[in-house]
Amino acid sequence: MKVICEQADLSRYLQIITRAISTKSTLPILTGILVETKDNYLHCVATDLEISIEINVPNVEIIEKGAIVLPGKTFVDIIRHLPSGKVEFGTDKNSNMVLISGSHSSFQLPLLPTEEFPLLPEVKDNSNFKVNGLLLKEAIKQTVYATLAEDPRPFLSSILWEINHDRLRLVATDINRLAIRDIPINCQLQTTALIPVRSFKEIANIFGNSADEDLEVSISDRVLFVKGLGINFSSRLVDAQFPRYEQVIPKEFKGTLKVKRDQFISALERSALVSNSVKIKIGNQQMILTAKEPDKGNAFEEIEVDVSGSDLEIGFNVRFLLDFLKSVDTEKVIFNYIQEQKSVLLQGEARDDYFYVVMPLKLVN
Repeated sequence: MKVICEQADLSRYLQIITRAISTKSTLPILTGILVETKDNYLHCVATDLEISIEINVPNVEIIEKGAIVLPGKTFVDIIRHLPSGKVEFGTDKNSNMVLISGSHSSFQLPLLPTEEFPLLPEVKDNSNFKVNGLLLKEAIKQTVYATLAEDPRPFLSSILWEINHDRLRLVATDINRLAIRDIPINCQLQTTALIPVRSFKEIANIFGNSADEDLEVSISDRVLFVKGLGINFSSRLVDAQFPRYEQVIPKEFKGTLKVKRDQFISALERSALVSNSVKIKIGNQQMILTAKEPDKGNAFEEIEVDVSGSDLEIGFNVRFLLDFLKSVDTEKVIFNYIQEQKSVLLQGEARDDYFYVVMPLKLVN
């Protein structure tokens, strides 16, 4: 195999595919990138058996067709550090090496056995739908913070997808809180899937700049497929049961307040300078925040709010509130409450597609 391409183009595409190169596996082949000539482009593949990325590099001059597997990280780093301009690389027929040259630089890399590179999963039916790339990225941002990526309990280190004809719902929980975001779609499916947190983060990074382009999504044989921008991404699904989350969403409330989001964020951030927990007193059209730590002192914040319902004193982990407030973009936030030890429901004003349930802390006087 021998090809010539632009350094900038090749480097840009390789930076995407490197996300699927294995860094922990004991199988050396999973550290490699499969590079194969196709018509007038390069088809590049990387997988760690959990996620896979395929990408096509266009505008390539193919001198000799073929397929090789290169040491992934080293190949990516070499291409990234070469000067801009034409890059040529191909196999040396006299050795089991690939020759890479650009401008005044040249390298030799050993080849990995092509026949050992694993076959990628394939979509086996037409159970697919389209979702707006920007909406999906926003939905991931608005739910992924409520997970525990390294937790051994599968439902805490993954996000639930509920597909129901005209709605894709993302649900995430770490037991102490629950984040739910709905996205409009148009499909015939009605199914659920548990997707690893890592895969969601990769989808947001890879497809996050898709403007208003729709992404094609498929679920087949316990694998999620996402296609767009000339990139094919796949991820194995989590085989576990997600909790019956609907049961923890409060339905009736004893009070509701409306607060300016920016004011609430600022007050919480100042309170966090003293303590990670804050006590909130609601009543008389005011929200009073107090925080204290013996070795740091006390903090007091007062915010004017619109309140209807009973008075309340309740405590929270400051970060749990900030995570939601910083992920919603409305001017005001609705805060629905029941009583001191009951969970509250937060949502942006005039938004019924995103809401957040959070458990309070036990107040200590």
